[in-house]
Amino acid sequence: MRDESSYRVSGGHAQVWAAMAGLSYALTSDRSIGLPDKLRQNFRDTYFNPWTLRHDEGDWPVDRQRARDVIRYQWDGDDLQLRRHDSITITDRAGIPGKREHARVELLDDPQAADLVRALLQLVPPGRRRPEGTFGVNLFRTFTNVVTEPHHDNEEFIILYVIDRVGGGANTHLYLPDDVSDEGQVTGPAVLEQQLDPGDIIIFEDKRFKHDASPLVSPPGGIAMRDALICTVDYRDTYLAQAAG
Repeated sequence: MRDESSYRVSGGHAQVWAAMAGLSYALTSDRSIGLPDKLRQNFRDTYFNPWTLRHDEGDWPVDRQRARDVIRYQWDGDDLQLRRHDSITITDRAGIPGKREHARVELLDDPQAADLVRALLQLVPPGRRRPEGTFGVNLFRTFTNVVTEPHHDNEEFIILYVIDRVGGGANTHLYLPDDVSDEGQVTGPAVLEQQLDPGDIIIFEDKRFKHDASPLVSPPGGIAMRDALICTVDYRDTYLAQAAG
């Protein structure tokens, strides 16, 4: 396992791109990429609440609450255009067959949320950006388990942004795919193991790693909770190929 302190980026998007070129992942923070100090708290207050999040039948873990948005993006040089994508349907994901609909949150209606989306998309190195695509934004509130086992999301890049956390645990791991068996058993050391604190952001190339997170640990006399954005820079086949067909 690498010492994450040697690979934490503190100098903005350009250093993130350099880390991605060498490691296929980068660990940074909202302050390091220039997000306003109050954005995280404002975002939590606006979206991580009972009237935005819900638990859907069949979703796992059974106490997870969620909402999501899918945003269409288009790059023209350094200019980034965003618009609403028609569908947020998830198909055959997380070991659950078929199509699923979750609560939709319209992030582009909120200028501050739109600025956050722009900042996160800008983490993708310029040479790796597709001219157009879709960006999935999943809002997850978890209390116990975070994920099932090390896995790929089968998208191009994954971006995790921790908004808030109460208690311990929830250590994020990146593993080389060959170090995880087909049954999900870890057979080798993690490339990265890091407890993401509020404000921490990690981006990684999905095909290079399988990822998971350990269960949350409640504080003495309290209840553990983690609010996080799990974002996907999608392959074209996820949404656009379907729309074109």
